[in-house]
Amino acid sequence: MTETQSSAFSEDGLDALVSVAIRRAEILDDMQSPTASEAWHEVLLYEEQLAMITSPAEITGGVARVGAVRAALAAGQRLEAVRLASRYLAEEALPAERRAAIERAFQEDRDRLARRFPALARSGRLAELDEWRATTSKNPRVFPLLGA
Repeated sequence: MTETQSSAFSEDGLDALVSVAIRRAEILDDMQSPTASEAWHEVLLYEEQLAMITSPAEITGGVARVGAVRAALAAGQRLEAVRLASRYLAEEALPAERRAAIERAFQEDRDRLARRFPALARSGRLAELDEWRATTSKNPRVFPLLGA
């Protein structure tokens, strides 16, 4: 679904799409499917659209903002998560508990990465994953230097 198509949905419609997309992404994550990242990206698109049409002070709006950041992290799009968090945290109407939830999402992501990559965590090199992801997202070939 494109962003243009999703903008035609109401708040209730987007909320339903988010719920279904989250469940699908969770199932794919549990299966360790390579398509889980794409599923989380879909969640990100819906959550971001929901955040655009709701106030940060409303429950739905605050939850959508936290959800967009969490979905970006789950999709491996840390730079996008940072960009969204920066934008959402700049909104004065965002309640303190939602601000804390956004910060907690980053801590939980760091903890998850540390469990998955213990050697990088022990050597203080988890930030290299962000660089690697940025490089590989620009060039989807597994071995970008081969065949060049």
